[in-house]
Amino acid sequence: MRPGGVLKGVPAKFVLLLLFMVVGLVVALTQPFSGMDALGNRMLGVMVAALATWIFRPGGGTFIIGAAIIFLGGTLAGMPMSDLAVGFSSPAFWLLVPAMFMGAALMKTGLGKRMVYALFRQFDLTYPKILAGWFVVSVLFALVTPSATVRFLIATPIAVSVADACRLEKDSRGRSLIIISAWLLSIFPAIAWINGSLFGPVFSAFLPEGAMREMATPDMWFRVMAPWLLFAVVFVVALYFVLKPERPLTITKEQVSQMYKELGPITKAEKCCLVVFVLLFVGLVLQLFLPFTTNQAILAAFVLLLLMGVFKAGDISSAVGWDTIMFFGVILSFVHIFYASGITAWLTPSLTLLMRPIAVNPLVFVLALYVICLLIRFVDVSQGWISSAILAMATPMLLVDFGIHPLIPIMVFICASNLFFFKYHQPWIDQVESVCGQNAWNPRHLSAASILYAGLAGVFLVFCYFYWGAVGVL
Repeated sequence: MRPGGVLKGVPAKFVLLLLFMVVGLVVALTQPFSGMDALGNRMLGVMVAALATWIFRPGGGTFIIGAAIIFLGGTLAGMPMSDLAVGFSSPAFWLLVPAMFMGAALMKTGLGKRMVYALFRQFDLTYPKILAGWFVVSVLFALVTPSATVRFLIATPIAVSVADACRLEKDSRGRSLIIISAWLLSIFPAIAWINGSLFGPVFSAFLPEGAMREMATPDMWFRVMAPWLLFAVVFVVALYFVLKPERPLTITKEQVSQMYKELGPITKAEKCCLVVFVLLFVGLVLQLFLPFTTNQAILAAFVLLLLMGVFKAGDISSAVGWDTIMFFGVILSFVHIFYASGITAWLTPSLTLLMRPIAVNPLVFVLALYVICLLIRFVDVSQGWISSAILAMATPMLLVDFGIHPLIPIMVFICASNLFFFKYHQPWIDQVESVCGQNAWNPRHLSAASILYAGLAGVFLVFCYFYWGAVGVL
């Protein structure tokens, strides 16, 4: 049957959802996996059922359905709610929530749009200047919110406006280059520091508690991940040559200035937001010298936004995606659920057997793991969050037996996690297309960018291997 077809009047997605749910129920009731106790089997079945709802998205596609299954099924399986919901009390979760509001403030007040136009009106635009501008804007926005979603939801509609002002046709390479680069540069550079993207807080929280997690410090994260800044530059330069625009841009500095003027005078809410962001930036710098954390600085900035009235009572429920927040709270609980239910102890020998043959040589390990992770991304529709939590279980063995720092497999997985061959690889694609309408990129140009990314990421990891050796990480 063709995907999206019907079988005896029943949608294929519903049939597959039902199949997964039945498999989960059978595992929970029959406990087929020897070497894992009853609680582990039951929790494995519960998580298969929850994963099915995240894959096939029934009930309007909400993540809360899967979370509710884990909470209900987990308590019925005999696991305390304090274990099932431990992710909601993690520092990573309480970085995520206020940081998403910080990004929402950029969108709600219009300050994010004003900042972009204020930058672009300083010069006559060319393609290289626009690409450089997206890089600068992404870094600035990433200093106040780790949510790449917020960043590209600000940048991509502006990219469409710029492309329209340049009179670039819908299917032109120049139009696709401007919009695709706005999207991808909202993601890549900020991976370099631990709080620049959700990868940092979430993936470091997946590491086993104790020595592994203690090695994922902000300083060490930047030491390992700093090449992402270079990769972002190399990728966008290569993309420029792959999507070589048909003709130069015709937009002038005066036209961009007019677009800025059309935003109107800066509002009180924008001024308040700007003051808070400046204070937050100062706080993030001062934390290097004073005894407070990034979480505390961002929470303080969030409190200031509330006190200044940037967010009203109704905004608390609508400004951010609480369904997404619930999803991250649950997946941040996975490592603890795996450990407490015995799934970790059961899976670790299998992970060891998989990793040992390729870990003998560090370069072989990096490239082989990248290929494995790429293949996993074709079946892990949760954008790699779940399979990366499982991969984190192997980090103690990799460190003790082969001297591979736990952040190195995370770096490899991030390279694979950013894959965007198909829409199910990245829900971000649908989000960009929904806010940009039919005026976004040409799908053929997006496919070319995806092939370019997958190939360059492999070359990038070879460079990282030599870089890690030079800085003493590998």
